Amino acid sequence: MKLNRLFLIYFLPLIATAQIPPKYIFPINPSHTQYLAGTMGELRRTHFHAGLDIKTGGQEGLPVLAIADGYISRISISSIGYGRALYLTHIDGKSSVYGHLRSFENTLESFTLNQQYLKENHAVQLFPLKDQFYFHQGDTIAYSGNSGSSSGPHLHFEIRNDKQEFLNPLSEYPFAEIKDEIAPRLVYVAFKSLDAQARVNGAYGTYLYKTIKKNNSYTLASPVHLFGKIGVEISHYDLMTGSYNKHGIPEIFLKINNETVFHENKSAMSFAKNRDILVHIDYPFARKSGITLNRLYVAEGNELDIYDKSNEGYFFNNTPTDLEIILKDNFENISTFNTTVNQNTMSPKSPSLNRFDVDENQLHFVTKDSLADIYINGYHSTINPYLSKQGSYYYLWDLRDGLPDSVLSKELLIDPKFYSAIPSGMEYSFHGDDFIIELEPNTLFDTLYLQFEKKHDNVRNRELFRLNDESSQLRNVVTITLKPDNNYDDSYQVFSVSQNGRLNFVGSKRTDKGYFQFTTMDLGTFTLAQDTIPPIIKPISWSSRLIKLVIQDQLSGIKSFRATIDGIFLMMEYDAKRNLLTSRPLKTNTPITGLYVIEVVDFFGNKTVIEKKL
Repeated sequence: MKLNRLFLIYFLPLIATAQIPPKYIFPINPSHTQYLAGTMGELRRTHFHAGLDIKTGGQEGLPVLAIADGYISRISISSIGYGRALYLTHIDGKSSVYGHLRSFENTLESFTLNQQYLKENHAVQLFPLKDQFYFHQGDTIAYSGNSGSSSGPHLHFEIRNDKQEFLNPLSEYPFAEIKDEIAPRLVYVAFKSLDAQARVNGAYGTYLYKTIKKNNSYTLASPVHLFGKIGVEISHYDLMTGSYNKHGIPEIFLKINNETVFHENKSAMSFAKNRDILVHIDYPFARKSGITLNRLYVAEGNELDIYDKSNEGYFFNNTPTDLEIILKDNFENISTFNTTVNQNTMSPKSPSLNRFDVDENQLHFVTKDSLADIYINGYHSTINPYLSKQGSYYYLWDLRDGLPDSVLSKELLIDPKFYSAIPSGMEYSFHGDDFIIELEPNTLFDTLYLQFEKKHDNVRNRELFRLNDESSQLRNVVTITLKPDNNYDDSYQVFSVSQNGRLNFVGSKRTDKGYFQFTTMDLGTFTLAQDTIPPIIKPISWSSRLIKLVIQDQLSGIKSFRATIDGIFLMMEYDAKRNLLTSRPLKTNTPITGLYVIEVVDFFGNKTVIEKKL
């Protein structure tokens, strides 16, 4: 029988299309409206968020579905991070990731539990054989939970390409379950001086301006005058229909005089470059003010490849200049900002300085005197202020012209404690009387103006070693060796000291000369301290069906734990955020009987052991 030609032309494509399933389905309760607590590319303190955080209504145990056919390529269990997580590799080469799970599908759960007992460890990284665990689109692979470093029940969901870059799921596939009719919000616009001649309303520094909404567009409430090489920065967020959470914005444009000078598009990002967020945002400003500013220019050392158009700052002269900022969210909702700078001559602002600050390559300081002397290696230069305001005089010194030993005026003495200008992109070590610092070629984003100071805290009887401060940006670890004045036995290790004096364990090893050596990705203040207090174990349940314990350590933290029943390993699941251990026998519903022993050890080797006959 011959089919009608018109039938073939018009209806066969429709039949074929109807038989093709969607590329991806939503991983939780598809075809029903869902809400997000987080989106891909959001600005976190030291990284970009890698996927979607899907709300589960405050519940655990919702079925998590395979978004497409694929095999389990990795199973991860940790007390932190993604907690219980699955990695599903698909036939298109991409993979999907499901984190903070409560439990896995039965065959996966059984396989994982057996591996945990085989390795005698709660935390495992497993890589099953290809097709050992194969799932079809829509199959239940797990159940949602709150494991790892989750702040509440939800599903962390990612899509990655074959390079293991994380993709924006909302641009990779337009999930109809997510609704958004709300345009992004622009909270602040900031202008930053990027060289010694640059001025914002006549002053050097970073200046923040609150936006106002006017005629469906954002603008500034007050006029601004810019001169020289200036960086534009913004504070922003996005809201989504039915959700109060503040989300990231994937696409941002900056236009100056109608020319696009910056275009950021976070559609795919590399885990290897995730720490470049420290130069994508104005990290020093964020540490000091608590406000995160997204730079609309590319700072020194920024290797992110999310910029379709970029600049290293824009040079403003004294003529009126139009600025336009466009924010576009994942659902094409758009907000705009428009202003014209340099329409009026402005009275200079007073920079916000206590005494001095190191900003980019500049030493910025203030005094009551109209002249100041810079001393370098026995020589001195008298410099003039760049600004005087209400009896205060503001100065700039370019650190590329030399590192001052001191700055002196009639009423001011500054000892900035500079030791070295460490260039980026090369292996470097500095050996001082009280410390050694060693850097690999990929450690720094930009030149580090190394400052060091050693003090004695007589109240707490501590030696304090300050290397720059917490706002310093490091791409990779540095190795630091501390040379204390006092004698310490092997019961001491290195701790960092927060601004409120709290100690945070870092750890260290002793060198042949008895110095303390450690690695860190954060500079700041360090000290040497002991931890002689063993961990605490608080029983919650001693049932033969369920053992629950709270474990805590007051100083250095929990390093390890191990439980046995009559000398045979008993797995305890560890929820680090709740300090909770929960028994998990190899055979479900098997009573736990015999002599139960739990041993908990901290990072100093202090040990607590409890025995209980069950």
